[in-house]
Amino acid sequence: MNRFEKELTPSDVNQRLTVTRGMLEFLPQIDPAHDLPLRVLDETGKVYVFYLSGREGREKKPVFQAKHWKVFVKERGIAAGDVMYFWREENAFYQTEYRIALLKPLFR
Repeated sequence: MNRFEKELTPSDVNQRLTVTRGMLEFLPQIDPAHDLPLRVLDETGKVYVFYLSGREGREKKPVFQAKHWKVFVKERGIAAGDVMYFWREENAFYQTEYRIALLKPLFR
C-alpha cells in the first residue's frame, strides 16, 4: 500500500488543505469547473466528505475546500506540524475508498 505523507502547515489548518503533486497520484482527475466530493474514512472509522477543487492558473494547486475540511480539523484538534497520511484502498462496496490518518508529534 502506498500512502502520501504531509506535515500540515498553518494555512492547511486554518484555511484549506493544499493538495500537493504527490497526493494527486491517489486522487481522481480534477475538473476545475466542478468540485469533486471524496468520501474519506479516518482511523477512528468516521466518514468525512471533502470537496476537491481545482483552481485556475498555472501555479494554483488543487485544494480540499475549507467548509468540510475545517470540520475535520476542528473535530480532530489538528494543529500545524501534525502529520497527515492519505491513501487509497479498493473496497468491495465503494470500489475506491480514501483513508486519512494523523500523527501528532510528542513535542512541538
